[in-house]
Amino acid sequence: MRLLIIDPNLTFASPSMKGVLRALDTLRSRGMEVEAWCWSCEADLPVRIHKLPRIGDVRIFGGYVFGWLIFWRAWWLFTVKKQPRPDLIYSLAWYYKACDVCHVHFSPFDWEKRQRSLGIHSLRDLVERFATVLGLRRARHFLRQTTARELICVSQSVADDMRAEAPHIPVQVLPNSYDPARFNLGVRDAFRAEMRRRLGYDNSHHVFIFVSAGHYRRKGFFLAVEALRCLVPTHPAVRFLVVGGRPERLAALQAELGPKEDWITFAGMVPDVERYLAAADALLFPSYSEAFALVEIEAAACGLPLFLTPHHGSEMILEDQVNGRQIPFDAGGIASVLAEFVDGLWKPQGQSLKHAIDSETYSKRFADLLTQAAAAKPSIA
Repeated sequence: MRLLIIDPNLTFASPSMKGVLRALDTLRSRGMEVEAWCWSCEADLPVRIHKLPRIGDVRIFGGYVFGWLIFWRAWWLFTVKKQPRPDLIYSLAWYYKACDVCHVHFSPFDWEKRQRSLGIHSLRDLVERFATVLGLRRARHFLRQTTARELICVSQSVADDMRAEAPHIPVQVLPNSYDPARFNLGVRDAFRAEMRRRLGYDNSHHVFIFVSAGHYRRKGFFLAVEALRCLVPTHPAVRFLVVGGRPERLAALQAELGPKEDWITFAGMVPDVERYLAAADALLFPSYSEAFALVEIEAAACGLPLFLTPHHGSEMILEDQVNGRQIPFDAGGIASVLAEFVDGLWKPQGQSLKHAIDSETYSKRFADLLTQAAAAKPSIA
């Protein structure tokens, strides 16, 4: 069976592609010949790669440009040259309407509602709002016209959004996965003492970690800082460890925050985030909109308590009062919950990954879904 994968970035740096790339060997073991159309990819993938031309720096309109290139390549090959279509076309949302299976890793419908409530306070906010509205229109257009016979969603809340927008398309939930070789309870024993020394923390410090490579407003970075500013005066041993982000973006963040505060540490981009998770005491992630954030899964796998707002995907990993606490969307309320943890008035009851799955289980389920989708396609006489 021939499988075509469509996504601009077939790399492990892409959160939406990690599970798919780990599943390639499983797909091939089931007799699938895999081809991919992309802009960039990992070296030595066990698939036939066709790289499409990249036209400059297209950050805001990149999805449109890539989708346009995919449309014309497919039209040329399948309509003009009459080449046979692959048995199954799998596309990340929302790149190719004529796919068989569409994988949805984010809900623009949820983020658009959150943006309306947050308002516009800067030029960056205005640009983000414009991009979100375009993305919303694109998603609705896709869902009205797609030939996809199935949507795969990473969380129940994203699936609910898709069912509301496209009740005619069957929806499956396949939770995001984690690599148990990197993220496990043993990581803290192996690296905690070394990393805390390197970062300048001693046993008296209570370290909350925040991990993100970008989208800081959406992911609640400024809300987290505001909450900790409420907490630090009465709990001076609290520290905030920020992992991820390019140097120029982190410099801009620090400028927005004002005078340097010694309880915040910016680690930047790191190849071994599990070691930084080992140094922390809890994950603080007051995001406004997600799908199913990988950092929440990875932190839970390492045994960290989770402090999460009720955003999309949190229902898949957080068991309130067991492996963490649900926190409100206001700084004072967050500070009150964190104070209970710092003061020892609340303690986690144990590790729980709830609906998250490891990479091996993900590979099998993903391969099952694609195999079933291919079998369900009507044969063409």
